[in-house]
Amino acid sequence: MTATAALAFVRQARIGHLATVDDRGRPSVVPFCFALLGEDEPVVVSALDEKPKSVADAELARVRHIRSHPEVAVIVDRYDEDWSRLAWVQIKGHARIVAPGEDGHADAITALRAKYPQYRAMAIAQRPVILIERLRITSWAATGR
Repeated sequence: MTATAALAFVRQARIGHLATVDDRGRPSVVPFCFALLGEDEPVVVSALDEKPKSVADAELARVRHIRSHPEVAVIVDRYDEDWSRLAWVQIKGHARIVAPGEDGHADAITALRAKYPQYRAMAIAQRPVILIERLRITSWAATGR
């Protein structure tokens, strides 16, 4: 898959999986909603939204992991019983937590609300977002597309 095709694949995906590492080096993977912003130096953004959580945003495992080990990975994939349609994109990058009012937050909220109608009714503009930058992208597709 070309770099252009990989970015297009990621842009259209509805869900990805975010991998982080805790302070003891143990991996953690969670599904997440995201948007891809920019062309020349794209970034991945994800809201700490209002879906039910058992702890405050700052205590979420992914937030704690990013603060101590900002290198993360994202997987976006497509599975099909027709294995000629299999594909995946892996994104590695440097993550940081961006608070409301900080550079990049407003653009992230705009993109996430455009992609996910559910976010239009949530107060995500008052919550932090995860911003992943300095992306390194690897991809594979069974058909080369």
